[in-house]
Amino acid sequence: MQPFAAHIHLYRKLDVRPRPWGQEGLHRLVSNKLGLMLLNSAHGPSYPSESYEFFSTSLLFRYKNHKWLVATIEDIMNPKRRTALIDRLANGIGYISTDFEKFGGFFVQAIIELPLDHRGVNLLGYPVAGVVDTTSADGKVVVEYSDRKDYFGGDMDKARGDLAHALAGAPNAEKVFLLSGQRSKPQATQEFVREALALPEMQGRSLHLWGAVEIATQLVDHLIVSDAVVRKLAPYLPELERIRQEEAASRAVPEPEDTWLQRPDVDSEIVDRLSRSSVVALSGVGGLGKTAMARAFAHVHQSDYHVRIWLDGDEVRRVEDLQALPLLRAGESRNIVGLMQTLPCLLVIDDAPVDMDLRRLEKICGAGSHIILTQRSTSSTSYSLPMLDRPQSQALLAQAGAPCPDEVFDTIWATIHGHPLSLSLILAAVNQGASWQDIVQDCKAIGEMATGGRRLTDILLERLRPSLVRELSVFAWSRLSVCDEDFLSFAIKPLGIRKLKANSLTAPDRDRAIRLHDVVHAALDESWCTSERSAELDRLLEDYIIEASGGEGLDLWRNARILLPKLEALVGQGDAPPSFLFALLTTWDALETKPDLVGEPLDAVKGMAGRKAKPLEINAVIEAIEQLFLYDKERHDPAAQDRLRARLVAFDEMLLLPELTIKETAELLHHKGKALKRLNERQAAAELFEQVLAGPFPLHEARLQLVDIYRGNQEKEARATQLVNEMLGPGAETDGLTYSVLLGVIERLPSGSGEWRSSLIDRHAASIENTIVSAANAGAKHAFDAFASLGRYISIERPGMFQSIFNGLPDVELDSIQSDRERAARAEIYSEAARLSPGVAIKLREKALAHYRAIVKPMTFHHQRHAELLIDMERPDEAEVILRELTPLDNEWLERLMARSRLAQGDAVGAKDWIERALCKLRAERFRSEFLELRFDIRRALLDDDAIDDLKAALEASQKHAERSRLELKLQIARKTGASKGPS
Repeated sequence: MQPFAAHIHLYRKLDVRPRPWGQEGLHRLVSNKLGLMLLNSAHGPSYPSESYEFFSTSLLFRYKNHKWLVATIEDIMNPKRRTALIDRLANGIGYISTDFEKFGGFFVQAIIELPLDHRGVNLLGYPVAGVVDTTSADGKVVVEYSDRKDYFGGDMDKARGDLAHALAGAPNAEKVFLLSGQRSKPQATQEFVREALALPEMQGRSLHLWGAVEIATQLVDHLIVSDAVVRKLAPYLPELERIRQEEAASRAVPEPEDTWLQRPDVDSEIVDRLSRSSVVALSGVGGLGKTAMARAFAHVHQSDYHVRIWLDGDEVRRVEDLQALPLLRAGESRNIVGLMQTLPCLLVIDDAPVDMDLRRLEKICGAGSHIILTQRSTSSTSYSLPMLDRPQSQALLAQAGAPCPDEVFDTIWATIHGHPLSLSLILAAVNQGASWQDIVQDCKAIGEMATGGRRLTDILLERLRPSLVRELSVFAWSRLSVCDEDFLSFAIKPLGIRKLKANSLTAPDRDRAIRLHDVVHAALDESWCTSERSAELDRLLEDYIIEASGGEGLDLWRNARILLPKLEALVGQGDAPPSFLFALLTTWDALETKPDLVGEPLDAVKGMAGRKAKPLEINAVIEAIEQLFLYDKERHDPAAQDRLRARLVAFDEMLLLPELTIKETAELLHHKGKALKRLNERQAAAELFEQVLAGPFPLHEARLQLVDIYRGNQEKEARATQLVNEMLGPGAETDGLTYSVLLGVIERLPSGSGEWRSSLIDRHAASIENTIVSAANAGAKHAFDAFASLGRYISIERPGMFQSIFNGLPDVELDSIQSDRERAARAEIYSEAARLSPGVAIKLREKALAHYRAIVKPMTFHHQRHAELLIDMERPDEAEVILRELTPLDNEWLERLMARSRLAQGDAVGAKDWIERALCKLRAERFRSEFLELRFDIRRALLDDDAIDDLKAALEASQKHAERSRLELKLQIARKTGASKGPS
């Protein structure tokens, strides 16, 4: 048996599955060439590249003592470090509690890598009684989870019951997993497994009984390297994300290419310069190897730094931008500036702006921290990178399959000297089949041209055309130097991406983007993408958008954002498939919309008459109607509603199209309802939403819209309650129930009448908390809006619930927040949290104040809440300035705040005038108690003997349980002390 075959045989016999390793991690230990050499030694020199593609991304090998071994984290991590990580994770697993089943489902899915059916828990986290928790599609794997504290205690009755339940529910199971969130007891566990495997019904089956330590071991050894797995598990086990960040910090720096040559002279010069200044700028023309040298330096000197960080110049246009790049360290969200001042860090800013202030960069470097910039322009303070010397150039070309003759090298050296990119392209051309004599002819054609000109790149790329035209055609087609990896994989497959990288054509980039060297991209002309290939890529883009539209939307948005100029150009040419316009409409912000590209939706509907709609054609019209309305609304166009009303007929005409699916019919009715709601025809809208829910394809979005319409309407209170229960209750149908819908429901709950909202929040407290925390940690920014809205109510009525949600939210640096909406939401959350935490109230209010001041385009409501915060901070004079100068002071809430401000400044008479105006305007009865209580305080300050009447009225009007209790106590004190004693 061949060595490799023997290894695979042993591998299967041990029942160990291949572990998923990213290719970058693989290449850190085993180079491409070594991997091919090992595979070829097992299967001969013609081992297929497609198979190597599989193995290079699935298995990690090392050769030791003439035996094939699988290398995992165990092989490369310090044993003490590994033990400490396992212990940290095991502790965290023990605190997952009620979410353990959801956590376990994601964990098992990652471990087993088979299609699994998780029936034991629904989207809201409620257990589903009477079913096996998890089974594989073929029924051969079954899993049961438990968060019972006594799982490993006594006779382990819970484990015995779980085993029996698993076997009864999955009679064909071959592997049984029992997972507990508690630490196992080794002796008891071994005895249980021994007895269980001896049972007749366990014959031919395996049993895996894992407690917190065993689960943590699997995470550390096999899963922590997977960003995708960590993202799914981190909301339940935050420590996992912290550890991954600690372990993965170095991976932010791209490793040197296989063809990288050490340049000790340049390395020594950089070291010397860093000894005199903490910042060094590497400069020079394109293709000189600045990026490669920065990568190489970070690799060679990695032991000198605790953290290595790689940023693109587009991310850091000025020094202040570094504040907007937080990293998790030691369990806290810290920005790069703070990190560099507390730990020895190496920060590389690739292709940095020419006007970057080096002196300011020096100030952010703590002891042992350094910054390396790569820049194209040369300054008096930068280090102009030298070209490769003659021996280095010869060494680079020596990597070619055929040796470079001396006379050929002389010609190359005389033509391009030591220009690294040109030499790399020559190397790639030779490795792709060009002869050295071909290269000589290319050099003669170049003549006296100096280093790295475009003509040289043209000629060298021409040598690579036969093998790379398909890959480079994508960039010529898009006319962009960058492409998202997701679409690029779809168009040229992962093998094509590797070919681009292997031939030195790409520059380092992040966030799933593949970027060509600017010099290479500049050399691509129309000949690199024929009309036939362009049409093929158009079709591939259409297929990709249709496929991505069925997902959660992030992939579609990210790709459409990168390809925005190309999509706009394609739509602008006319006769583009509807999917292109759909991608634009779902990517543009409202004011980015280009009406000339969107066209008139009614004309599009006329073109659809009498035929089956094309993929996403109906969706494109729906999105066009909505986006054009939002565009008009953002521009304060008075004709916005008239145009929307005129386009209503489009929905009716599309409902008459042949071969509509039940989903398309439901979406058309739903979006017509949304349009009617925007036109304030709420009854007609409600009828359409109810029609959707009564039909064969009910949409949760329709339920959300109905809750919005029905809340506050006593006649519809029962129906509104039913709708909320259908989305938040234990029996909720979770198919199609997204975070945006759940958060929308939660955001609307506080706006209902007192008893309605109180009973619903009480009933669904667990799912509300779970949804907000999970959504926030998953990156759903709307989670903060929902919590801000809810928080104003529960911070008073359910402070424990508020604190629990607040503690579960991810903390980020203010400068990393990109939208005013999130800044405002977080400001409100910090303001409410300050009321509940006297010990840190000053700190929390200062954070809230900073968030309010950071809002770029504040609205009146933001000014209102900002002023209220200043009053709470005992700065009423500043609050009054905001109210008088930045708000119209034309509603009851603003007038109430003016009353508070005047009272706090000792002007009770003026305060009474303001509160009287406010009470005259108040219409929302659920808030009357707050206004009456404030008038009591004002009248008490005026020594009004009848002030207590307002306190009694406030108590009678109150619709909040906790507020009533507080008012009752306040009333008792007022009766004892007398209302004329001054404010309490």
